[in-house]
Order: sequence, then structure tokens, then C-alpha cells
Amino acid sequence: MNRFSYIYILLLSSFAIAQTSVNVTVDTNKVLVGDVIQLDINVQTNEPILWPDIKGLINPVEVQQLGTVDSMSRLGKQTYRQNISIQHFDTGTFVLPQIPFINFDGETFYSDSIIKISFIPVVLDTANTVFDIKEPKDVPFNFSEAKPFIYSTLIFLLIILLGYYLIQRFKQKISLEEEEEIIEQIPCDEEAIQALKNLELQALCEKGAVKKHYVQLTEILRRYFDRAYDIDTLESTTDEIIEYLKDLKVDVSLLTEITELLNEADFVKFAKSSPDRSTNDRFMHSSYRIVEECQKMNEEVQDV
Repeated sequence: MNRFSYIYILLLSSFAIAQTSVNVTVDTNKVLVGDVIQLDINVQTNEPILWPDIKGLINPVEVQQLGTVDSMSRLGKQTYRQNISIQHFDTGTFVLPQIPFINFDGETFYSDSIIKISFIPVVLDTANTVFDIKEPKDVPFNFSEAKPFIYSTLIFLLIILLGYYLIQRFKQKISLEEEEEIIEQIPCDEEAIQALKNLELQALCEKGAVKKHYVQLTEILRRYFDRAYDIDTLESTTDEIIEYLKDLKVDVSLLTEITELLNEADFVKFAKSSPDRSTNDRFMHSSYRIVEECQKMNEEVQDV
């Protein structure tokens, strides 16, 4: 084997031993305090290595952004690269230490250079250290910019008003239904007698409100007939009510009394008749008797 062959073998052996190289660079060695410096770590190796804790190694220099470790494989060798943004808030020179990388066999490989970074203080302009406070600027109102806020506010208010209206309608409907249900549970004769008592307590005729008295009186009787006989009397005329009651075989004498009372009420309401006190009292007592007698007849028919 000649001399050149020995040299070739020795070179191959040296390359096989130097399997990992670490290179660290910065984009500048002199910056103002607080400025950001880009630190670039480049590792070439053909064996697995452990990536060190960069933040702890370069303390007190702060890591502003820690980039991801990129890797690339070429000709049996793996290249790793990481970019780190660092900054420092004290003046002076900082020596970036050699960064160690350890393989799985426990061997340590250091970065190949020692880097010095100078952090220079910011020079203050002592001639203009105090400035006058600037007056706030008047910004003109721009309707086109405010339109979305105005429209959205109006829509929001309309939704609230609509919701409030619907809730009130719903509550009113429930209240009416509950009220009707309660009324329906009261027997029709008891409801009519109680209504007549309340009307009598108002003493409308003594107060001169004769028409109002007869309007309420006929409404009480009409509602009683409507519930007791299941007929529509609330919107019917006096003649139509009498015909309904005839068909239901109401006693003739009682039917005559009902006809007289309803006709007298029509005279008061439409012809502005003004009956005397005794007539008013007679029709008031007659109303009680009509309800009581009609109820007795109804109960007798139901028993049969």
C-alpha cells in the first residue's frame, strides 16, 4: 500500500469521528437597547441529538420569539436549523456562550464560535426634553361610518319592543283565558244573582244614570240566557231572544215578564224613556225572579 493510500484512510477516519458540527450566527453584533436580534442555529449531524433549552442558556438575554426547528436530510447527513428572535434591555456587552448539543451516547458538541453583542443606550435629545401637550383634534362626524351602528341599534330596539309587545299580548291572552275559565266554573245563576246585587249597590237610577242601569241589567240577563240555554243572545235583538225562549218552552207568564222588562229597557236605551223609581225597583226585583224561575225550570228539565 503506497503513501497516498494511508493518507486517504486517515482522512476518512477523521471525517467519521467529526460527525456533528454546530454553527451559531447573529444578524448584527451592535444594536440599541430593546432592539430585536435574529439568532440562527445550524446543526449538521449524522446521529440523533438532544436539542438544548436555549432560553436558559442565553439568560439574561430574553427570547422574544422561538422559531420551530426545521430539518433537512442530504447525503446521509441531517441538517437542523432554528431561528430565534432575542432582545436585551440593559446596556453593555453580552457574550453569547457556546451552546451544547448532546447525542444519545452522552457526547457533547458545542457551537464553534463565541459571539459578543453590544447593546447601546438610546441617546436622548436633551435640547427638547419637554414638549407641550397637543390639543385633541376635532374629527368630523361621518354618517357613512356611523350607519352600521345606528341601524344595528335601531334594529335591536325594535326587536326589544316587539318582544315586549308579544310578551304582553301573551300574558293578556293567558289572563283572559284564566278569567273565562274561572267564570265558566261559577254556575250561571250564581253569576247572574251576584251581578244583579252589584248593579243594585251602584244605585245608578238614584244618580240619574238610568240608561246605564238598564244597559247593564239587560247585559246580565242576556249573559244568563246565553249560558243557561246555550243560545246566542248577546248580539240578538229583544224579539229574537223572545223567540229563542219560546222555542225552549219557557213558561208563558215568565216569558211575558221577560218581554216586558226587555221592551222597557229598549225604550230607555233608544227612546230615552225615564221610568219612575217604583218601576225601576219592580224591574230590578223582577230580574231576580226571572233568573231564579228560569234556573228552576232548567233543573227540572235536566232531572227529567
